[in-house]
Amino acid sequence: MKMQTRREGAITIIDLEGHLDFEATHQFHKTASDLLNEQSNQVVFNLSKLRFVGSSGISQFIKVLKKLNASTAKPKFCNLSSEFQKMFKAYQTARNPFQIFDDETQAVASFAPGQEPAPKLPRRKPPIAN
Repeated sequence: MKMQTRREGAITIIDLEGHLDFEATHQFHKTASDLLNEQSNQVVFNLSKLRFVGSSGISQFIKVLKKLNASTAKPKFCNLSSEFQKMFKAYQTARNPFQIFDDETQAVASFAPGQEPAPKLPRRKPPIAN
């Protein structure tokens, strides 16, 4: 997996490209953690060129994403393939959902004041009437 970092104003965009594997996940974790700990910690992960390859590295990749998502600087994710969308939805929690956008423009715009998306909470079942 290759990671390319670029800036759009105060926002860092990380393009992930290639095949997801176990070794690349460690470097991804270090790079992403360093960026989120910087003063300008507005980060968008663009997954448009990342390919899902078997189970090698998937569990580690999800652990890294969940750890990053639990930080106070919520990263944004965009351009997820249908496989990654399913994986993200399966591993997110109601308390800490991933902030996923259809494209990079939407993800970048979400950092503007007042544009933070509300977390999607699970639906509650109505009480049963006696």
